[in-house]
Amino acid sequence: MINSPDILRLIRDGEAATRSELMDHTGLSRTTIGTRLGDLKSRGLITENGSAASTGGRPSGLLAFNAGAGVVLVMDAGATRTTLAVADLAGETLAERSEFRGIDAGPEETLAWAVGELNAMLAELGRSAQDVWAVGVGLPGSVDGHGRPVSPGLMPGWDGFPVAERLREHFDVDVLVANDVNVMALGEARAHDRGEQIVVLKAGTGVGLAYVASGVILRGAQGAAGEIGHTRVPGHDDIECSCGKRGCLQAVAGGTRMAQRLSAAGIPCANAAEIAALARGGTPEAIAMVREAGHAIGFVLATVVNILNPSRVVVAGDLTDARDFLLSALRETLYREANTLATSELEISRARAGARAGLIGATTMAVDHALSPY
Repeated sequence: MINSPDILRLIRDGEAATRSELMDHTGLSRTTIGTRLGDLKSRGLITENGSAASTGGRPSGLLAFNAGAGVVLVMDAGATRTTLAVADLAGETLAERSEFRGIDAGPEETLAWAVGELNAMLAELGRSAQDVWAVGVGLPGSVDGHGRPVSPGLMPGWDGFPVAERLREHFDVDVLVANDVNVMALGEARAHDRGEQIVVLKAGTGVGLAYVASGVILRGAQGAAGEIGHTRVPGHDDIECSCGKRGCLQAVAGGTRMAQRLSAAGIPCANAAEIAALARGGTPEAIAMVREAGHAIGFVLATVVNILNPSRVVVAGDLTDARDFLLSALRETLYREANTLATSELEISRARAGARAGLIGATTMAVDHALSPY
């Protein structure tokens, strides 16, 4: 049965612009189409203006999606930088702010800052909390089905914190909270064919991945799918991880620990972005460390590719800005270690959406949810 959301999607996607075209696509009667359109108009989601070319009968009005009927709020939080945005219901960003601030400041301080900034952006746009239809949030750690972080290694003080509930108190709408790599993958998937099976890996402050199959993020039973950071990498037992084990991928290839090792070697460095900058500038120690990270990530990814057999591996995060040092090492090890059949048609590339993948994904998540009842 075709319902209002299906009709709205046809109009949003430009597949139908008149009542006649909707009838052709859906098989519904003119009366039923009129009832559904009336429902969408009452919510301000569509407009009907002008007229299409007549085919002999009464000219049909031209239907259009009203992206300005409401807005969604977006928070794309990383370990060291957070981006906030207000977007319309077509997913177009209307206002955006980004700030370097550590997620380790804790949930109370971080969310209070985010609420204040989002309200300020709404005011600047002439909007208010009453115009908000949903909120989308990406966080750098596992998140359960209730929007609460679960044992997030990069987020001290956040474990079990009711992020969704706290933001819902301020904006009185549904709040969608997800792991930042899953959110990034959702944004990146929009840049590829919907039918592709894509592994998206983020190499930045930490290391994590997400799997997108036909446009759907596979999150796992507890939302912990893709948490590869504490997978042991052979040959690195000299590197101790914060979890107490040795040779974890997070300790070998995570930007925070890499920066600490460079600083200890007399090369001041604070994060993954600075490591990439040093490598681009030709610092041998940084280049060697980025290549070491690439080999370690490639080793773990080889197992992922053997199990999931994706059509594409997309690599994102600050370390990908280190020229091709990371990707070349990653490719070399992955192709060597993975099953030949699984890699025969595998494509490995940088993220098309770039640094904005997380923002795009969080916006998509919020917009899709906001429009799902209609």
